[in-house]
Amino acid sequence: MADKLTVVSGNEKQKKWPKEGDVFYFQLNDGRLGYGMVSLGKIDVGPFKNAIVIYIYNYFTSSLQEDAVLARDNLLLPPIITDNSCWKNGYFVTFKTIETSEVDILPQHYFKNPVRNKIYDQHGVAIDSPTENIPIGEESIQFYKSVIKSIESFVN
Repeated sequence: MADKLTVVSGNEKQKKWPKEGDVFYFQLNDGRLGYGMVSLGKIDVGPFKNAIVIYIYNYFTSSLQEDAVLARDNLLLPPIITDNSCWKNGYFVTFKTIETSEVDILPQHYFKNPVRNKIYDQHGVAIDSPTENIPIGEESIQFYKSVIKSIESFVN
């Protein structure tokens, strides 16, 4: 049986808060790089202010690709609400920023509250009928351990 894939830390820790349009990579223990992007910046989730929404793409390369194809229809996971902890702990490294007019994001973001069992948009408005074919994330802040665990569960 092959070894389990894990996301490795050890990259330079970034203190700068990620912003909309930031493109980042993370490294798996087999040497491949995965890619992600900050799709929305500064949203409020409950008492947590300035959360960000990230996409993790189903796109892996053996070396850094500045022109990585990051399409909203190729997400590994639903959109994730998070903070800067993946950067602060050396898991994610921002390598470029795309102009917000060029960012390929979903037309709407939906998040399901696991306690209330309701779906909300990125503004916190309850949605009765979400648009079909738009992935629904979880309406809670996912700190670095949870984000990394989610990535690892999908790549294994």
